[in-house]
Amino acid sequence: MAVRHGVENLIRRGNIFYWRPRIPAAFIHCQPGSRLSLTLHCSDHRKAQMIGRKLNTRLAYGSIQK
Repeated sequence: MAVRHGVENLIRRGNIFYWRPRIPAAFIHCQPGSRLSLTLHCSDHRKAQMIGRKLNTRLAYGSIQK
């Protein structure tokens, strides 16, 4: 089972951390319960927290490039 760590949306599966944000409202065609998941290619907890915080900040301010 996935384990959550200090940063919101940061999940660990095995040795690798994943970032799972909320699905933006613009994705109206997604089914309820669908999730986006981005691997951080990182097994270090502190590094994953830093990356997760940066991604959460970018998502909040809408600066993630498409």
